[in-house]
Amino acid sequence: MLSNKLFSVIVILLLGFTSFAQDKSNCNFSLSGKTIDNHDKSILMFANVYIKELEKGAVSDTNGNYVIHNLCAGKYEVTVSHVGCEPVTINIAITGDTKQNFYTEHHAEELKQFAFVEQAYVEEQTVDRKELSIKELNQSRGKSLGESLKELTGVTSLNTGNSISKPVIHGLHSDRILILNNGIRQEGQQWGNEHAPEIDPYIANKLSVIKGAEGIRYGANAIAGVVLVEPNELRDSSGINGELNLAGATNGRLGVSSAMLEGNIGKLNGLSWRVQGTLKRSGNVSTPNYFMKNTGLKEYNFSWATGYLKAKYGIETFYSQFNSDIGIFSAAHIGNLTDLQRAIESDVPLESADFTYDINRPYQHIEHELFKVKSYLATGEIGKLELIYARQYNLRQEYDKHVSRNDSIAALNLPELQFEITTHTGSLIWSQNRKNAFKAQLGVSGIYQANTYTGREFIPAFIKYGSGAFIIEKWRNKNAKLELEAGLRYDYVYQQVYKWLKKVYITPEYIYHNVSGSLGAVYKPTETLTAKINYGMAWRPPNVSELYSNGLHHGAAAVEYGDTNLIAEKAHNIILGVDYVKGKWLIQAEGYYNYINNFIYLKPVLPATLTIRGAFPTFKYEQVNASFAGVDLKSTYSIYKSLSWKGKASFLRAYNLTAKEGIVGMPANRFENAIEYKLESIKRFKDIYAEVGFQNVLTQNNVPANSDYLAPPKGYGLLNFKTGFSLPTYKQQKIIVDFEISNLLNTAYRDYLNRFRYYADEMGRNYSLKLKMTF
Repeated sequence: MLSNKLFSVIVILLLGFTSFAQDKSNCNFSLSGKTIDNHDKSILMFANVYIKELEKGAVSDTNGNYVIHNLCAGKYEVTVSHVGCEPVTINIAITGDTKQNFYTEHHAEELKQFAFVEQAYVEEQTVDRKELSIKELNQSRGKSLGESLKELTGVTSLNTGNSISKPVIHGLHSDRILILNNGIRQEGQQWGNEHAPEIDPYIANKLSVIKGAEGIRYGANAIAGVVLVEPNELRDSSGINGELNLAGATNGRLGVSSAMLEGNIGKLNGLSWRVQGTLKRSGNVSTPNYFMKNTGLKEYNFSWATGYLKAKYGIETFYSQFNSDIGIFSAAHIGNLTDLQRAIESDVPLESADFTYDINRPYQHIEHELFKVKSYLATGEIGKLELIYARQYNLRQEYDKHVSRNDSIAALNLPELQFEITTHTGSLIWSQNRKNAFKAQLGVSGIYQANTYTGREFIPAFIKYGSGAFIIEKWRNKNAKLELEAGLRYDYVYQQVYKWLKKVYITPEYIYHNVSGSLGAVYKPTETLTAKINYGMAWRPPNVSELYSNGLHHGAAAVEYGDTNLIAEKAHNIILGVDYVKGKWLIQAEGYYNYINNFIYLKPVLPATLTIRGAFPTFKYEQVNASFAGVDLKSTYSIYKSLSWKGKASFLRAYNLTAKEGIVGMPANRFENAIEYKLESIKRFKDIYAEVGFQNVLTQNNVPANSDYLAPPKGYGLLNFKTGFSLPTYKQQKIIVDFEISNLLNTAYRDYLNRFRYYADEMGRNYSLKLKMTF
């Protein structure tokens, strides 16, 4: 008996020793994965992943990746925490190298979230990255891209009626703003003031504006900045999830539905996929006193993506299609000069209407396709190489108000203007992982573009070749209090135009080349204060519309003329920024001065022009030296635990240095104040908020006297209201509800940046409801 017990003890000791020895020999395992926001699947930077038993952990990087090395086999309790999220704790058995993604849930702690984003940004950029928060992105659902970006300080929009909106950054727009749609530079007919970006905002999980060295990567034209439209990364773990968005509004009786479904097929070794589509329809919108005739909108878009993504290599494809029919305000097309003058002087449009969804002449039909292939390969531990190719096709048809007097031609219902532009782009980029204090990125890119037209020649056919090369270098000291960044880019552009001039076929050539650059610094003397400075130089060649526009531009209801003597713009820009976060305060201030040599703008030319299609205001492209100086301010203050104040202000003074006077078409100074009340929960309802805000836009007085067909409209103030909540449904899924009343007092006003301010007021009171369901 004794010998049996002794034998058992020896066996147990031996097994224990063997097990201990085995555990000690297997302590080279790792735990890695991503930290992800559960409800919208966006990555979470700088989330803390912590193993309780070992008292060790890691922080996820800017791509949401984390890794903890040197783990022994065993069971551990792992907790993930992130600012604005409930901590998540799960038990994990480590038996080898283990991959585990964590899905955490954001809550509406916007003040903390904003502060967190700013801290994350400081380590990377010397100019504020302005980005819509998740809450702001949800609230903007149903709006166009240009309207959505207006939530950012310093960003306004240039509107043509209520359906066409394009972003304006510090007074600059169109070719001076690069828009990156899923990493690809958007190339369409963006030259026109009424040509909005052909992008479905529902495709994006992140909307932001960047400047500084980061913008050097994307091209030379980014004088005003780069707009990033970024979808989520494809799902990298087995399973399926989706999202359904519904939006409706009373003004225009808008209805929008958008759905997304994505998955990862584990049996196919990690093949990921996503499909997404949007339907949007609205009818005539109304001002406080009347409907605006023919202002309906119809839009249908879809996209798909696939990806085979591994740690060291991968490939993904993406395709999107954007289609829209946009009614052009009928009362902007006037028959003769007398009626044009009468329309401009009238308080109401000369044409009246009731509500209808019908879209008649004049209108625009736009199609845009984007196909992209991206592959990457890890270059050891020092970096990653990316190869990207994209093809874009853009069709734009503009239908005049009147059809041909020839019945047989009229029966064909052909557009008076039709443009087709096809663009091929490619880039090869190598990104270096941070090595000690340094981090670099360098690459080359190329573009080929061809534009043709059918119908009357407003702008001629042309081809364009271009190539560029860039390098960006970043450095930060050990305690991350000081960071420096510099970027340099060289671009070459060749354009050839094909047109008839006085019965002679001509093919003039244009060659441009120059350098762009950026140099900046971030200094963080304390945990609460961050100071930034950035100097940048940029340039852009004149586009073909600025050189050759000639005649009636239907969509803008204007006659426009180009100037073939225009030369390239060159800009020098300096930005100073300060961020202060302490206690109840968050203050963000940014001042800028932008000098542009040979600035090109569309200047009103009086009197108006009478054509066989009617009488229209006339504009001509002009080139001057100009300066743009301004300040953007953003601040929040926590008044009480659930009550906070938010304020924003943007000031801009644009000056024509050549003529020593103001410049037409610049946004007026503006202020916004809001009081928000928040509650974490009431029974099953969570993230409850209610916000009352007042927007005040001043009169634009910085324009030359009698330089336009109508003096800038008076300033205005709008009272707005927002509220919303989330409702948990199944496991960690939920429904997010946002309700908004814009222009609550139904104020009648006109905005200076609306091209149809000559004829009509802006939209009146509007109730809108947005639902977002994740599953």
